[in-house]
Amino acid sequence: MIGKALALTAAIGVLFPIQEINAQPAGPRTVSAAATLSVLAGDVKRVPAGSSQPQPAADGMNLGAGDRIMTGPTATALVTFLDGSTLTIQPDSDVTVRKADVGGRKSTIGIKVTLGTVWARVVRLADPQSSFSLESNTATATVHDGLIGARQNPDESFACWTRAGELTVTHRDGRKLTTLSPGEMIVVKAEGLPHAFATNQSTLKISAPAGVLPLVLMADNARVAGFIAPGVEVNQVFGSMTGIAADGARVVEVPAGAPGPFTLVLEGQQDGPFKLTLAGFFKGSRVYQQELSGVIKKGERLTTTITQQLDQDTAADPKTARVQSGSAATLKPWPGPLPGKILLAPPEPPPAGGN
Repeated sequence: MIGKALALTAAIGVLFPIQEINAQPAGPRTVSAAATLSVLAGDVKRVPAGSSQPQPAADGMNLGAGDRIMTGPTATALVTFLDGSTLTIQPDSDVTVRKADVGGRKSTIGIKVTLGTVWARVVRLADPQSSFSLESNTATATVHDGLIGARQNPDESFACWTRAGELTVTHRDGRKLTTLSPGEMIVVKAEGLPHAFATNQSTLKISAPAGVLPLVLMADNARVAGFIAPGVEVNQVFGSMTGIAADGARVVEVPAGAPGPFTLVLEGQQDGPFKLTLAGFFKGSRVYQQELSGVIKKGERLTTTITQQLDQDTAADPKTARVQSGSAATLKPWPGPLPGKILLAPPEPPPAGGN
């Protein structure tokens, strides 16, 4: 629900109009099959198991082992598995759900990446034998839980990353190559060595207190990263980071090599004042910072938009664009359901606010 408008203050910032948002009319839905496909943008095709003929993919369709997903140059797709894990398929990619054995306490999911780039949020299950693998003809990257990604290149090299969770990388002949720690990546061709991982040189980081759930909608109005209920996080943005500190504070960090606007939706988990921080970074060094403060009620949702100014000499390439400044608009009530396409596993609680 949305409470009455309260006096809200921002340390810095001017009011920006809220753009049209792709919100779900009825809020997050529940996954009912082993895997469900969501079309976030563009032309997505599915090749059913046992077939070789691509067909237009329908938003919300069920997927099973052997199904293949192909995205066009401007397309993005999201696969949500029954255990709550998600796979974001980037443009110009070709992937196959090789295995999707999902149970209540254990799951074994295998994704074959034939071409292109994927990003996965893998949930933690009770059984230590649960695993999520990104596979190629060159190597396989496996994690128990975390935030991982991979790219299969046309030259047959295979790159894989982790932002959270230890990622075990094995050669196609079964030899273990390495175990990556959070923040590391490796490119496997003949052999490779781990090195630092980053998607964009500019990033946006939101740090919210324990009593507030932050959710960031990217400038494409399709992908989201953040938190929608206690214990339920969403991460559909390649290279992003969602985490909870020891004191319960929640952090969302997303690639930000674009002017935006980035839409931030906050949901109160308790009545009272709050203060959060947003900051822009370039190559790990902070460029700007802003504090937003106000009063929120439990179940109330507030929103702001964040815009950035980029160095014009580097702005053409989001990967290397250099952020120079940024600011957020004054907080306002959020009038509807959560933005983006969010599917929940059956055990996951729905968000508050009547969705």
